[in-house]
Amino acid sequence: MRRELIISIEGRERVAVVEPHASGPWRVSLDGREHLVDARRVRPGTWSLLVEGRSYIVDLDERKRGLGVLVGKVDTVVEVEDARRKRLANTMAQGETSKRGEVVRAPIAGRVVKLLVAPGDQVAANQSLVVLEAMKMENEIRCESGGTVTTVHVAAGQSVETHDTLVTLA
Repeated sequence: MRRELIISIEGRERVAVVEPHASGPWRVSLDGREHLVDARRVRPGTWSLLVEGRSYIVDLDERKRGLGVLVGKVDTVVEVEDARRKRLANTMAQGETSKRGEVVRAPIAGRVVKLLVAPGDQVAANQSLVVLEAMKMENEIRCESGGTVTTVHVAAGQSVETHDTLVTLA
């Protein structure tokens, strides 16, 4: 089974792809450079690695800030994350960031009847911001996430088209 990992060493991220190889060893690609690695567990936390004819004994131990890796006399701490999970977490974080900066648009064409907010006002999630008349019906246009009103883009009596920006929140 192929695994893509993000390995952080001293603040630098590296991409590793690990997958079984048909001849037995593992195929390991580190930043696009491929290696065949034969790995054998010696005891819990200790591995014997044969990488392109060179032998290494690697000791691994969990530490507060990541995974301790000791190879010979070199001791370092690394963080290992599943690449798909990291991308998903980053996407979710970007979604949360964009929620903080909401742009409220007209869902239908109509005429602005009343403004319920002004720049600088604090608004809660699902609060009404603008009353829009369309097809002889008054519709309250609400925000999704709330925040601070930075700009009101329309005025009472103004006609708007579908998707026109009404209010911007920070």
